[in-house]
Amino acid sequence: MVILEPPSWNMLPNILGLFALIGAANADLQPFYQSAGYDMSQYGAWPLQSYLSSRISGPILNYWNRSEACEKESYTLIAPRGDSVRHTGPMILDQNGNLVWFQEYPTTYNFNIQSFRGEDYLTFWAGNDGIGGHGDGILYMLNSRYEEVYKIRGVNGLPADMHEFQITRDDTALLVWYDKQPADLRVVGRSENGWIYDGGFQEVDIETNELLFQWRASDHFKLTDGYRGPDERGDSDDVPWDFFHINSVDKDSRGNFLVSSRYMSCLAYVDGKTGDVIWRLGGKYNSFQDLSDGSATNMKWQHHARFHKVSEVPLGSKPASHRAITLFDNSSRGKGATERTSRGLFLDINEQDMTVQVRHEYWNPIPISSQSQGSLQVLDNGNILIGYGYNAAWTEFSVNGDVLCEAHFGPAGGFGTGNIISYRTFKHKWTGRPASSPDVAFAETHVAVSWNGATDVATWVLEGIGHAANWTGSAESDLNGFAVVSSVPKSGFETDIPVPDQIPYRRLRVVALDQNGAILGQTTPVNWTPDQFRNEVLVVSGEEGSLPQKGIGRILLLVFVPLSAAVVVFCLWLGRQHLQLHTWRLTFYHSLDQGANSEVWLPLRVSNDLEREEEREERERLDEPIDLEHCDQDVALLGKQRSRGLFML
Repeated sequence: MVILEPPSWNMLPNILGLFALIGAANADLQPFYQSAGYDMSQYGAWPLQSYLSSRISGPILNYWNRSEACEKESYTLIAPRGDSVRHTGPMILDQNGNLVWFQEYPTTYNFNIQSFRGEDYLTFWAGNDGIGGHGDGILYMLNSRYEEVYKIRGVNGLPADMHEFQITRDDTALLVWYDKQPADLRVVGRSENGWIYDGGFQEVDIETNELLFQWRASDHFKLTDGYRGPDERGDSDDVPWDFFHINSVDKDSRGNFLVSSRYMSCLAYVDGKTGDVIWRLGGKYNSFQDLSDGSATNMKWQHHARFHKVSEVPLGSKPASHRAITLFDNSSRGKGATERTSRGLFLDINEQDMTVQVRHEYWNPIPISSQSQGSLQVLDNGNILIGYGYNAAWTEFSVNGDVLCEAHFGPAGGFGTGNIISYRTFKHKWTGRPASSPDVAFAETHVAVSWNGATDVATWVLEGIGHAANWTGSAESDLNGFAVVSSVPKSGFETDIPVPDQIPYRRLRVVALDQNGAILGQTTPVNWTPDQFRNEVLVVSGEEGSLPQKGIGRILLLVFVPLSAAVVVFCLWLGRQHLQLHTWRLTFYHSLDQGANSEVWLPLRVSNDLEREEEREERERLDEPIDLEHCDQDVALLGKQRSRGLFML
């Protein structure tokens, strides 16, 4: 991305110089900090950054709070989707907001890291989520090499829904499902021959997909127990009424289950043998005395209920009567209802006295109301992570409720619109060792390298072999004799390595080292002819079967650069008339795919800073305006972002 101060004629040499620098790249774009412009969508509905070495795009975050007290050794897991998300799938970010790993999948929910038989796996649901608020998909488990090891499906002809994927302490999987069933709806003012969406859950064996336990809501709850009536639904199987809406399940050490019902606004504790409801927390038929004046039982449309141990209560051979429950309280009854601020809720329950009280509540300093989705995770260090589901944000709190870190991965102006959503947000430690090799882009003055999912890389080393005078290119054994050209610490998703002038080698590669200097992987060696790379970029993918992608030829650039310079001069003239400079895109390499040619465009955006209100109104009228409220930060990006772009989606 390139952003300029208000243009003047004496800046012309600097601007034209940018075109000569195409191909010189630097580190990832840094996240914004308390940028009102970001949250007002002035950088687009979903600001993304592109990379030279990879076709993946990474999000650009806007931090509103940052603290060293946040969990620093963990990665953040989200699964963006929504109207502004073109490519869905699980995504890992580091503590600085840099992309670590992304893989495109169908619409993705519940991206998490869970342990199965002592090994950590990336777990998520992917499939079709457009079935009346429900879904039909597959539960995936990927190992540290990002290979699909297990795929879990619903049993008994029931589809695996997206709302839950929990691996239990017994190394089994919990999933939820929705099923159309005929029902007499006269009790709620509808037809005797009506239809409902029944909801339930299954416990299955991960290895065999064998059913171990199944529970159905209509066997234990009445149609009148909930708060959401059928409205115009329920008259046929084309429009069944979702009377229960199950959205989370947890299994405790007793073998029983904690079920969350959105439309009942309650949690149900279910016997793991009989399926009977032992007690309810919240809703019309709450079983507990609320010692917090109603604050412990007045949840509405809640999500992600989980049991936790109470550390001050010793666990003996018998189950303790004191336990803790966390949940995300949406405090909303959905679209059209009164919007109330969502909260994280930490509850203490006493199953002997049947009392409940609030231990802690977690409120975002800038109120956020999520009408759907959301999560609460107790981190390893005791902090609390809240994911706001329908709104593209997460906040990390101290256990006492102090805000430590708050990040937006989409503009706040788009909250509540469905533009960018992540069903849940998690943080975990993770070690990723991809089965692929690193990706690399070679240019005349630098090499850009990345390795999607690799977490152990500490240093990138550029190596060369074969001096111009004596290398024949035929001795494969020479590949063991590579010499170090230069090395740099890994930085963000993509790291740029300067190429020294007049290096004597005819063949180059990049090697990844861990913090102890051990080799983790290396790129495919390429022939190096400096003149060849003067006006083109060679991109070599680390994926198996990929072919090198060659950059645009010198002839096209010789034609395009003068033409682009003329365009910029014309734009500067417009700038003197106080008009917003439009977006200009510069083609700087042309990739060759297997069997087909395709152009890759990275945007070069040039903007002036108009401060007067009438000029602001004019800017809003133009296509995709950019307002630079934090000029110091944005202008600082000028010298750093010469060949990668900020996508405004």
